[in-house]
Amino acid sequence: MSAIASFYVIPQDRLPEILAAATPSPKKWFRPARDPFWPALQGASRQLETFGWSGWVFNDLEMYLESRNGFRYSKFGDAAASRQLSKARASDWLVVPALSAAELRAALDGVTCEAADVKTFLSSEHGPDNVAEGAEAVQAALTILKTWLAEVSPGSVGLMSVG
Repeated sequence: MSAIASFYVIPQDRLPEILAAATPSPKKWFRPARDPFWPALQGASRQLETFGWSGWVFNDLEMYLESRNGFRYSKFGDAAASRQLSKARASDWLVVPALSAAELRAALDGVTCEAADVKTFLSSEHGPDNVAEGAEAVQAALTILKTWLAEVSPGSVGLMSVG
């Protein structure tokens, strides 16, 4: 099964609203379940280009970065807000404040992501099948992550979703 990776940019002062809307209201006796999250997010955000490959490749990117560069991109986010949003939406969310986005962009600028090295890494993690395509996907994930992060300006927050 595939996952979609998306990125949204919202004004920093709208984050509490998004977090509050994240947990759907349960179904009651005479009232259907309500989920105000997507309308709230769409009303407050600017959605950036959706990642063209399966979003699960971001797991490989994360493992590659940790293995080769000693850091995980998820450690640059707001851990509490990311956890809250992930739990409420039952998918993987990363909340990236502007300062964290700039720090992560700087860290990613130092990353060399050569196809041969990514193939070697993926082969050691998943076996030799489809490593060329997997390496291309990891490189594409790194490229789009950098592009997304560049859109998070002071006073805004990035929300990355994989699910």
